[in-house]
Amino acid sequence: MTAPSMHTATAPQHTPDHPTVTDVLGPSPLDNALQNILEALQNINDGEVNDSILALAEADRNDFGIVIATADGHVYEAGDSRKCFSIQSISKTFTYAMALEDHTFDHVDSKIDVEPSGDAFNEISIDPQTKVPANPMINAGAIAATWLVKDGQDQTRRERILENYSRCAGRELDLDIDMQKQEHDAGDRNRALGWLLASAGVIEGDPTDALEDYFAQCCVMVDTKDLALMGATLASGGVNPRTGERVFRADTVERVLSVMNSCGMYDDAGDWFVRVGLPAKSGVGGGIIAVVPGQLAVATFSPALNEHGTSVRGKAACEHISQSMDLHFARGPRPTRSTVRAITSLAQSPSLMRRDEHSRDVLSQACRDIAVIEIQGDLMFPGVEDTMRTMRRVAVDADAVVVDFSMTDEIAAFTLRMLAAAARNIRENGREVYFITGESWEYDWGDLPVFSTRDEALIHVEDAVLEEQQDAKVGQELSDEEVLIDSDLLRRTGKDMARRIWKYSHAVTVPAGEYLPEDEAVAGSVHLVVQGTAQIVAESPDGGARPIRGLRPGTVFGDPRGAQEEQAEAADHEHEEESDTSPVMRLQADTEIKLHTLDPDSQQRLEAKDPQAALALWKALAWVEAEDVVASLHEALGWEPGDHWHQNQDLAADGEGQRDGAEVEAGS
Repeated sequence: MTAPSMHTATAPQHTPDHPTVTDVLGPSPLDNALQNILEALQNINDGEVNDSILALAEADRNDFGIVIATADGHVYEAGDSRKCFSIQSISKTFTYAMALEDHTFDHVDSKIDVEPSGDAFNEISIDPQTKVPANPMINAGAIAATWLVKDGQDQTRRERILENYSRCAGRELDLDIDMQKQEHDAGDRNRALGWLLASAGVIEGDPTDALEDYFAQCCVMVDTKDLALMGATLASGGVNPRTGERVFRADTVERVLSVMNSCGMYDDAGDWFVRVGLPAKSGVGGGIIAVVPGQLAVATFSPALNEHGTSVRGKAACEHISQSMDLHFARGPRPTRSTVRAITSLAQSPSLMRRDEHSRDVLSQACRDIAVIEIQGDLMFPGVEDTMRTMRRVAVDADAVVVDFSMTDEIAAFTLRMLAAAARNIRENGREVYFITGESWEYDWGDLPVFSTRDEALIHVEDAVLEEQQDAKVGQELSDEEVLIDSDLLRRTGKDMARRIWKYSHAVTVPAGEYLPEDEAVAGSVHLVVQGTAQIVAESPDGGARPIRGLRPGTVFGDPRGAQEEQAEAADHEHEEESDTSPVMRLQADTEIKLHTLDPDSQQRLEAKDPQAALALWKALAWVEAEDVVASLHEALGWEPGDHWHQNQDLAADGEGQRDGAEVEAGS
């Protein structure tokens, strides 16, 4: 960003180049809610406009604006939200953050304490014991913070401060030179504070430059929307939610919000925190910002001030918003029941991989005792505590637990350690645990099975169940003919008809890890697996691939439309531009597999020599396709949030006596 200009400020122009949602649909319900609050408080006439300088004394006491900016950059506003005013003492918040970024925390703490003073904002005092200002929000501490901000390589300290404020607001802000001159002329009390700090060694040398820069930073012009976005930059951990630029480190924001919490409202901090309950900072220009970390910032503007130098209407608006929107810190987040979105069994919510009928029957029984837990939202302490408690509770009745974190958002660092510890504890007690973490979690999970996608995890668990079932049948190998006769495709045709159909087929073997050869992957071919396992893989043009169907002995696959239909379809599109965006379906062998294949030529011979058998084949293929459609629809519908796992456990236990809930919890 170029160095911001320094001239008498004017209100920013806001003229969108294209219609907004508001233009088309009108104000949102939240805009309307802010308008209702503004109208309800408009008649409050208490307080007086600050008259310390002419520019402040001339403010219109009827001005009133309210803005909410969310941590992801959405803005809702009402009233005089685009009218410019001076930032005044709200600037202290952002200059203190710059001082923390320019030095170590310990060094800044040696110059400025972080204790509530109980004094007015302009009290002439330093702590008699520490010999430093009580905190960076009173004038003495703010002047010291301004002094701590360093010059840049090609910028003065003042230019750096103005540019930093602009980065927080997401646009170039201006400095009102006329107001700055008035602040200079009326600044004797602050000059006294500056020399007091110099005499105590807090400021080293002449404080004059720091004082002039302090006067200037108070005269940066903002509107209420700017102020809200500056607050939203703090709410989002130091990242401007509109530009995506990181302005401050997360640990800096943590320190700043903590000091705002206890000191930002001066000698009114206690009453503010009881009524509003949010970290905040006020300014004698009539502005206030209040921050809900991780969620939003509220900004208000109304020039009439109470005896503490805080906007009367602004404080009332912040209190109303905090109470009506459940933002007060003491209310905190809702109880973490919502962290666990749904609990089902794997039999209820299987993978998307298509299985043969025998495999589906096996999985529908064996997977009833495998639980799938879906987690959503932020995983801070309440969320991870609820997740672990649920894992442990479910594991009491489950053989294995799959925990899906793919719908989570922000994750605290300690969360991963706690989840890993909970999983190890469950595994030590004879249950397996699988985590679905998405692509972005970086953590050493040791030997804990962790998957990047839900389907990858569920396919793995289902395959393990089927392999265990297969191991139990060692020595019971079936012949090719027995597999063909009992396959999904031919079991309804009868043994004789099945033999008549498949005597026209030929055998194909595919080594493990390899793809079905192109000369066998002919359009219109029908393949049936008789030995081994494989999967149909969808390959996208960007190189990505995912399994979409599992193949085991007895599974049929292929496109029965035939080569002639494919050729006709190609002719219909021969004049259209070629596109490479469609995925390519290929068969890949997991183990060595043996197929019996009916290619288009074989099908033509079958139709010519045994029309009855050919008709039976097409009927069987239609039946298999219908089964696939029904299964796909069932899976696509998904599950609504809720504890379906324990609902089914209760149903299963009906008539057999159920364990008391307290016993279950104790066992977790």
